Formats: sequence, structure tokens, C-alpha cells
Amino acid sequence: MRDDNYEAGLLELQIAKDEAEAAAEDFYEKYWPFQTDEIAAQYGELQFTAVIMFAEFEQFAQPGSAKRSR
Repeated sequence: MRDDNYEAGLLELQIAKDEAEAAAEDFYEKYWPFQTDEIAAQYGELQFTAVIMFAEFEQFAQPGSAKRSR
């Protein structure tokens, strides 16, 4: 059962990571070159979210992760 929960959690994080990355890429393609500081800040927030999701995915996927054993 724990393996099923782990696999489901890993899949959820992978989907969230991929969606965050795609959102940042789509935003960049739509608004580059950025015309205002506000648009640049929004892109920065999307990039930050993508980096956080990637880090959480990597941490969760590591063998022996504390989150994995829950």
C-alpha cells in the first residue's frame, strides 16, 4: 500500500512540475520581450514555482526520502 501511495504522490508531483514548467514557457513565448516590470515579475514568479516543484519532485523521488516513508 505504501508503494501505491508513493507512486501516486510521485506522479502528482511530476504532473505539477511539468505543468509549472509548461506555464512558464508558455508565458515567456506569449509575452517576450516583456513590456513592463509587472509582466517580468509575473514570469519570475512562474519560474520560481517551476523550480520549487522540480526541487520537491527531486526530493520526493530520492531513495530514503522522509516523505517517501510516510
